[in-house]
Amino acid sequence: MGIDRRVARTRTALYDALVALIRAKDYAAITVEDILSEANVGRSTFYAHFTSKDDLLQRSLERLRDLLVGVQQRSGHGADGSGWDPARALFEHVGEYADVQAALAGGHGGAVLREAVDKVLADVLRQAMGAGPAGGLPRELVIQHMVATFNTTLRWWREHRRAMAPAEADALFRQLLLRGLPRDAVAPFIAEAD
Repeated sequence: MGIDRRVARTRTALYDALVALIRAKDYAAITVEDILSEANVGRSTFYAHFTSKDDLLQRSLERLRDLLVGVQQRSGHGADGSGWDPARALFEHVGEYADVQAALAGGHGGAVLREAVDKVLADVLRQAMGAGPAGGLPRELVIQHMVATFNTTLRWWREHRRAMAPAEADALFRQLLLRGLPRDAVAPFIAEAD
């Protein structure tokens, strides 16, 4: 059953207000009162939907989940994930909201955002992969590896190559995930058996 339209409009107004405020000032300085004023929403309405500013930020990632599910549905592929390509959509989304991510980076808001993105991505992957092992490996290990590789690529992109297009960051992510690291790169950490 879908969300009531009024509830959806209220949540969207609050999510959009938070994003606008993050673009204008430091996350730590944003108060619930600021959000209420920006969204033109009453305090009781806010607390009927969210417990705090952090809860609002975490749950704003529901829109990211909706984006990924929409990508899956538009691809015409089912729950088995075949032919489904959420990685590119994720990098494009991050590119679109790079200023928000940069404003949150390093502070408490950045940690809340990273945790929420990890949860959304892992949940979407769990749904797409189904139950049981993945390629002979434990399913949760595979999911955590994909989420960690995505985060590592994302962090490197935003910290070292901001001008890089989302498609280029996605290509690097694919290379790391599909081909791994070259043997000479991992040699200092992993000794090869004879």
